[in-house]
Amino acid sequence: MNTKTTLLAFSCLCALGSMSGLARAERFIDTFATPLPQQTLPGASSPSPSLWVGTLGSSSQPDDVASQSGIAGVLGGAREATLMASTLSNAVTFTSTTSNGSDALSYAAGTGSSGHLLLEYGAATDLNANLVADGSVAFELEIQGDMDNALPYRPVKLTVTVASGATQAFSTVTVVNDGVYQIPFSSFPGVNFADVDYISFDFDGTQVSAIDYTLIGGLRTTACLQPSGSAVADIMLDTFGAPFPMRTWPGIGTLPNLWAGKLNGTLKPTDTASQTGLFGVIGGQRDSVLSTSSQTNFIYATMTAQNGTPILSYATPSSTSGTLQLVYGAQSNLNANLSRAKAFELEIVGDMNDSVPYRPVPLTVTVQSGATTRSATVSLLNDGMVYIPFTSFPNVNFQDVDRVTFSFNGSQVQAVDYTLIGGLRASACIP
Repeated sequence: MNTKTTLLAFSCLCALGSMSGLARAERFIDTFATPLPQQTLPGASSPSPSLWVGTLGSSSQPDDVASQSGIAGVLGGAREATLMASTLSNAVTFTSTTSNGSDALSYAAGTGSSGHLLLEYGAATDLNANLVADGSVAFELEIQGDMDNALPYRPVKLTVTVASGATQAFSTVTVVNDGVYQIPFSSFPGVNFADVDYISFDFDGTQVSAIDYTLIGGLRTTACLQPSGSAVADIMLDTFGAPFPMRTWPGIGTLPNLWAGKLNGTLKPTDTASQTGLFGVIGGQRDSVLSTSSQTNFIYATMTAQNGTPILSYATPSSTSGTLQLVYGAQSNLNANLSRAKAFELEIVGDMNDSVPYRPVPLTVTVQSGATTRSATVSLLNDGMVYIPFTSFPNVNFQDVDRVTFSFNGSQVQAVDYTLIGGLRASACIP
């Protein structure tokens, strides 16, 4: 690879966030991957990513605000979090945490009167966000709490407000049961969801006492409405939040990616990474293999984010392409229960159909459960959502899945670039 091509490859890597242009929509409003600012609460000995109001020890305050900008995993890169007490006699905290392998935000109101939580996006600068380009039709969040743990129930009123230009609309839902809540875009009359400027989520617990709840896995959009009261969250196989390991690019530097082929005189036909202890990855383990179809070629894969949503990008600035394989459960059986889902799901944007002849990329998904292994192949050509139904894997016990492999085979085509958006997941809903 000559110097010109090397510099092209490096510039492509640095600009991956804009590679897909306007063809994709933001699928996360907030992944919760960036914690709240650190502060030491009264009576504590060390800082934590928290807000607090009410009375802690000898200290009292009616509200606490965290204005964060330039942060990852957030639409527009800015989050404004405001915690308000309904009475100073109680203590309320709001903390960044984790839950079952997902980033989370937890609200706790002690034993007395509860309070008010407001999360805002686009408060200072318009988002100008297209939330419908990928087919999304609703906001979605998952919550677990003690609102229904005793009689009478202690419901939290959630009001979602959306603004587009001079138009602002809101929708209110009552949050009582644990589970997934979906708020359809149709509940916001007059709002142009192709150009959203502001979104807020207002959790009002001022009418109840001693409420604890956790928001799990982020605030997001969804392309699939489920029956009211029975919606379930996607099962994330890989959120793409845990990057590939660091690799040295000869003559360039060290970067978090996989690369293979020929770079500045160095030949590496295959790059293999076996990672463990990964947050946001099923079983905590990911095995990745990147291979060129010709040693004179150069290909790379990396994980970054676009408009707050994590992405995995594959690119080759040379003529021939190669393959990318992602394996979950190669190091030890996952023993994962995926039975509440109906299909594997991914979102892809690429240049497979940008010129004639088309350059389709076959994707083979292989599932192993005990002694049973089944595979299904789909051809990736158009931008958009891809679903591989579980019915494509006969006799697989999806209550006990040991291994899942995604193999993207671009070896029969040339110069293919594509981006996988928002992770690999098992979805409970097929539009």
